[in-house]
Amino acid sequence: MIPLRNDWLSFRKEKRGMGPSAATEHKVGRPRSAEADEAIHEATAELLADDGYAGLTMSGVAHRAGVSTATLYRRWSSKLELVVDVLAAGAEESPVPDTGTLEGDVRALLQGFVERSRTTQSTAIMAGLIGEVGRNPDLAEALRSTIIGPRRSALNEVFHRARDRGELRTGVDIGIASDLLFGPLYHRLLVTGEPVTARVADKLGDLVLAAIHA
Repeated sequence: MIPLRNDWLSFRKEKRGMGPSAATEHKVGRPRSAEADEAIHEATAELLADDGYAGLTMSGVAHRAGVSTATLYRRWSSKLELVVDVLAAGAEESPVPDTGTLEGDVRALLQGFVERSRTTQSTAIMAGLIGEVGRNPDLAEALRSTIIGPRRSALNEVFHRARDRGELRTGVDIGIASDLLFGPLYHRLLVTGEPVTARVADKLGDLVLAAIHA
């Protein structure tokens, strides 16, 4: 089983040079290559989008990234660790906005979602992961503890700030408000296949704000 969030985050910090083991590795081992790390991350994302989690292999990632499997295993001990690390890095690149108003935050979140669905592999990756999560409890636990949980907590802060500013309607369930924000877009992307456009995001923003705004 993969470590839970605190241990896993410590592992990732050490790998990025933020913990004690990285300092030891720097003294006694070969230095890490930023180019190799980037190539491995890109190859992993591409293979997740093309083949899904079940079809991804460490040897396949190594081949596409142009590195040896030994290089790969020096950084990640398993496919699960590699995939979660790559997905977590992608999540960190999309911080939750803080525009100063509930409306500004909601619209920025929705438009950011639309933009990522158009310009990144996130939709294909998500489609491949959704089915696998139901069959693979280790993957489900890792994603929920290291990516989904922290991301959801950050998203909930949008609504907590709105509540503190008096913008949130009394009695609104913040967890349900978070689900309401993105649930319809994921439904379109992964179930109905209907387009997810800026106009759709605007209309959804109108509905969400009408439901929760004070």
